[in-house]
Amino acid sequence: MTPRLLDYYEKELRFIREMGFEFAKRYPKIAANLDLGSTECSDPYVERLLEGFAFLTARIQLKMDAEFPRFTQHLLEIVYPHYLAPLPSMMIVQINPDYKGGITETGFVLKRGTKFFSRAAGGGRSRCEFQIAHEVNVWPVQVKEAVYLPLGQVPVHPGLNTKKTKSGFRIKLQTAANYRFNQLATDHLTFYLHGTGSLPVQLYELIMGHGLSVVIRNPSNQQSYVLDRSMLQSVGYSQEESLLPDTAQTFQGYRLLQEYFALPERFLFFQLNQLNAVFQQCDTDEIEILILLDVSQDKLEHVVHAENFRLNCTPAINLFEKHADRIHLKQHNAEHHLVVDKTKSNDFEVFSILEVIGFGSDMQSEQTFRPFYSSSHEHSGNTGTFAYYTIRRQPTLFPVNTSSNILKTEYVGSEVYLSLVDSSEMPFDTEMKQLGVRALCTNRDLPKLLLLDGNKSDFSWEVSAPIDHIVCLVGPTDPKPSATESSYMWRLINHLSLNYLSLVNNDQQQGAKALRDMLALYADYSEHAIAKQIEGLQSIQCRPITCRVPLKGPITFGRGLEITVTFDEAAFAGGSSFLMGAVLDRFLCKYASMNSFTQVRISTKERGEIMQWPVRSGTRILL
Repeated sequence: MTPRLLDYYEKELRFIREMGFEFAKRYPKIAANLDLGSTECSDPYVERLLEGFAFLTARIQLKMDAEFPRFTQHLLEIVYPHYLAPLPSMMIVQINPDYKGGITETGFVLKRGTKFFSRAAGGGRSRCEFQIAHEVNVWPVQVKEAVYLPLGQVPVHPGLNTKKTKSGFRIKLQTAANYRFNQLATDHLTFYLHGTGSLPVQLYELIMGHGLSVVIRNPSNQQSYVLDRSMLQSVGYSQEESLLPDTAQTFQGYRLLQEYFALPERFLFFQLNQLNAVFQQCDTDEIEILILLDVSQDKLEHVVHAENFRLNCTPAINLFEKHADRIHLKQHNAEHHLVVDKTKSNDFEVFSILEVIGFGSDMQSEQTFRPFYSSSHEHSGNTGTFAYYTIRRQPTLFPVNTSSNILKTEYVGSEVYLSLVDSSEMPFDTEMKQLGVRALCTNRDLPKLLLLDGNKSDFSWEVSAPIDHIVCLVGPTDPKPSATESSYMWRLINHLSLNYLSLVNNDQQQGAKALRDMLALYADYSEHAIAKQIEGLQSIQCRPITCRVPLKGPITFGRGLEITVTFDEAAFAGGSSFLMGAVLDRFLCKYASMNSFTQVRISTKERGEIMQWPVRSGTRILL
């Protein structure tokens, strides 16, 4: 029972006793009996009536208070549906193929959404189900060696202007099973930057911020092939590489922020493109890739190794589609509790609902229910009637008699309740007997219980592919519960109060504050490191510019904004302001309207300007 009920009860009882006296004094002819004469009534039966009345009115007050969070919750369903869902556990995994004869020169592809499973957590709990976010092209290629080359060790290549070259990375690749590189039909390779501490983000900044060109060298004949810097491409920002699912209402920029604060390592990927033409000229089982840099970081000498450049990696998320147990409809129930699996109710949590279908007593007649709070309403089923559903989330209340041998964590999670309504949001009168629900689900707190030791039995898979084992490199992260009802109002107000103009107005400090407020909506401020990074965003300076817009077709010039973001690097101990700047670069271009563009620069108090990203066209449609 909520403590607020006692507060309301005492207030109502005090009002009856104290204000009753005042009212009787002002209107003695019609309300003299309200004057109880003291704070307590001598008649126990009258006192019981007063206390019962105060209890009922206190309950009404609670009901009224509960309506406003429901209103804001429904409003958030329309404009920011991602806010209501829990945040699933995420990780970075490496797929290790069977190099001993299983994989061929044609390689194999793991499609985005491919599933793999953990071992059961123990204590009668279920196994966790994950799906990969990137399409992974697996080839019989391994990283044999990776080193940092200071200026004196960078090889000189004919036809290459080396005046700007200050250092570089050398990555040696070797094929498996005696294959030759000219037998591989690959056009690109994707690397994940792995390591401890701040080393991966330092490597990412050097490669993506200071890469000059890429040289591919054939050691067998000393032949070199120079590729332009544009062959280096960042990975993880497109919609096809997202971890969290997209909806028509969801703004893509918010997804980037949510994923960054949940798992920043998911952006530490880079891709080398247009390799096929070069590989076809390499009749060898070993090649060298040189990434030339325009800065020197001699402290990385003898620090960089092959383990820092990983192939066949992808982010993965504990999110999967599942048909929930049928809901048996009862005529007088306004809400229906959605339980994914009644035999293991604590092992699953609803992320979002994909489909709701009602079934009649003959199990043949069907009625499709659509979300009531959606952008458009349509007729449902074949009857021509309007049938909708609304959902309500509330924190899980675990039963007292939960088995003691079931492993539990401090994570609570949420429960989902469905209401069937008509177009007026009145209870839907239906003869349906059961509801079938298809939903996106998570394994609730089970990822917190995983014990991963890097051996071959950590994960299993159902796809038919020559995979030897899957290893977890980063994570799994802890799942985060959905927002509490008390926070809905403030989250909604904060979101609606922020817009593109408030982020880029002429006041440097005010613009930075608006952006910090935006970031805080998607970050867990209880984590000191994250809160410190957000506070490390010092200022935003904007100025209008005119330049060529990078669009296909004839040369076009347009007007846009140059945005300079200044960070305090002291706030990014163990992290990188460069990585946050890279995410903000993509966020701001998605936040800008079409027929405009943004060009983001980042600078720090310690080093000055450290990066200028290319012009990016705005993608937000305004009508």
